[in-house]
Amino acid sequence: MKNFLINSLVLFFLVNCASGPAIVPGKGAVYGTISAQSHKDVIAKASKKGGGLYSDKGKVVFTKQMVNYDQLKELYVCLLNTSFAGGKDHLLIADKEKMSQRSMAIAKGDRLWVQNNSSQVLTFFLAGQGDDIQVYSPIKPGERSVITIAQEGTLELGSDENEALMTTLFSRTGLMSQKHSSGETYSFEKLDPGQYKILFWYWRLGSIERNLVIKAGENIELNQVLSVDKIMASKNDP
Repeated sequence: MKNFLINSLVLFFLVNCASGPAIVPGKGAVYGTISAQSHKDVIAKASKKGGGLYSDKGKVVFTKQMVNYDQLKELYVCLLNTSFAGGKDHLLIADKEKMSQRSMAIAKGDRLWVQNNSSQVLTFFLAGQGDDIQVYSPIKPGERSVITIAQEGTLELGSDENEALMTTLFSRTGLMSQKHSSGETYSFEKLDPGQYKILFWYWRLGSIERNLVIKAGENIELNQVLSVDKIMASKNDP
């Protein structure tokens, strides 16, 4: 009898964990898995026996020059919430070789603190669409400066003194983001009923945008795989 109760409790726990966030009266949620994969043609070639870049076991053999999408760690899930005006703080650290993050998804109005951990003065600039470039005051070694993001779109933050110091920013009004590794789960909970947009983004691929209608007392499961072919196909969606 004791074992039966234990097994029942374990089963109950697993079922409820697998079903997503808890239902909250008057609120809704969206949750799922975010992952990335190679182009469908690459996967199809890998399924055939042969040498070269592909194994005989039907899986892609990744070289140092290739992107292993299964192991990506900077996939972003972004919810657009019109009631969010921005204003969050983010930290980005520059050393002599690279930035602490190659990409970031942040809201218009958020503050980006840039810490200079290199041995030289760094002058950062933010490049937007077209010729829209903002240049900021130099940052001395060991100091930091704040940049308030006033633009939308895909932006490039770079340094005049060191081309290796580059971070791609994805900015939208009302954007709330989560960063995940490929295959991880995400969730946005306790949302007010209404219409939302959700975006799945990786800086080297682009984004997929979906419309959501959040209803009170309901959770939506939405899983998304990012790949070149899926992103291109999403651009043709009505």
